[in-house]
Amino acid sequence: MKKFIPFTILVILIVIIATSTYNINNKDNHSENLSDPESWRNSSNEENIGFQKVNLNLPDFSIKDLYNNKIKFSKKDLLGKYSVINFFASWCTTCHAEHHLLLKLQQENIVDIYGIAWRDIDANTKKYLQENQNPYKKVATDSSGLFTKIAKVEAVPETWIIDKNGNVVMRYYGNLQEFSIDEIKDFLLSKQNIN
Repeated sequence: MKKFIPFTILVILIVIIATSTYNINNKDNHSENLSDPESWRNSSNEENIGFQKVNLNLPDFSIKDLYNNKIKFSKKDLLGKYSVINFFASWCTTCHAEHHLLLKLQQENIVDIYGIAWRDIDANTKKYLQENQNPYKKVATDSSGLFTKIAKVEAVPETWIIDKNGNVVMRYYGNLQEFSIDEIKDFLLSKQNIN
């Protein structure tokens, strides 16, 4: 019996240390700054799902159009109206999961949706959009990831709401959900009532 006392004390100490460490880590996770997109992206908290307010001033840019090399998608396409940019890829399974929502948003005809194919092969992107319908007013390709690197897009899908000056005001990491369409509509309606 005396042989087990040191072992029992050691087990109790390990349990106390493990419990304390877990509680400290859990407290730190809840105190994350959710206005910071990086902490939001890395958080698994369900309350963080949805569009996040941001203020990302886009530089002037010009990206190759998927269907016509002579046409470019640029910041000029975004000026004077609210619009949506969706980053996607044909190889991205979560992009497939949200695609029907983009089609639904397109059918509502309340905002122009632009697509940027991220690190994809043009032929695959065209095939994907042909098979699943194209919800985008214009589709650009960022096969090297250069524009998305400047914009700090690290994974797809990602969706932005752009203001009349061509700047990102709302950002959604991950695949859109059913409620996301309502979030977009509510946001746009609130801006129409203000303007």
